[in-house]
Amino acid sequence: MLNKLENKDLKNIFLFSELSEEELNEIRSFSHLKKFDKGEILSFDSEPYSGFYCTLDGAVKLYKISSEGKEHILHIIYPYNTFAEVPIFENYGEVVKNNATYPLNAMAIEDNTVVIIIPARPLLNFLENNPKLYLKMLSTLSKRLRFLNNHIENLTLLDVKKRLSKYLLEKLKEAELNKENIEKKKGIKLKKINSIELSISKNDLSSHLGTILETLSRTFKKLQDEKIIEVDSKKITILDFQKLKEISK
Repeated sequence: MLNKLENKDLKNIFLFSELSEEELNEIRSFSHLKKFDKGEILSFDSEPYSGFYCTLDGAVKLYKISSEGKEHILHIIYPYNTFAEVPIFENYGEVVKNNATYPLNAMAIEDNTVVIIIPARPLLNFLENNPKLYLKMLSTLSKRLRFLNNHIENLTLLDVKKRLSKYLLEKLKEAELNKENIEKKKGIKLKKINSIELSISKNDLSSHLGTILETLSRTFKKLQDEKIIEVDSKKITILDFQKLKEISK
């Protein structure tokens, strides 16, 4: 059974982080939680738009299917990140008329993935009476746009070895930040992190990096043969941080 949606859940979402308790109560009154298992579809890109999402637990991949049937992952959404919010701003008139569709396909990639569903029409009514909230949301969209621009730049300019090295360093940095947060909360000192656990399949990772599984596997092996990393299923241990950093540039 799902836990009840609470104000603190909404407060952790950047879009709503500066809202008062009264404003959070309003958002919570028309939002709800829903659980998905791995492989379940949240929305298709041809489906009528009804609102946007925030991942609370688990992970969701956003992807497009080319005319040749090839899947390309544009983004992996982890807890407290929103997605499918663009139509609220880009196609406001179409959303109001119920003519808008979702911009991307969305699929849960972990079991027990829980998302907050925020319906479009009640939110738009709320925003009309609170115009300053639009500025906060636009700030988040700008950050998302910057990420996508960087992702496209990486796909264009970096070879697979560089892309993979860059990805591993980003995940290592995220793990280190998470460790620091735990240390602050519990007042303890943890061991330095030199390994990560891949949270997505290698097939999804290859799509995310704009390559194919066979090329990704060869790249992992090459980095391992060069004694830069050690691969044990989904656990990746960084043996030579400096060399990995040099490759990623």
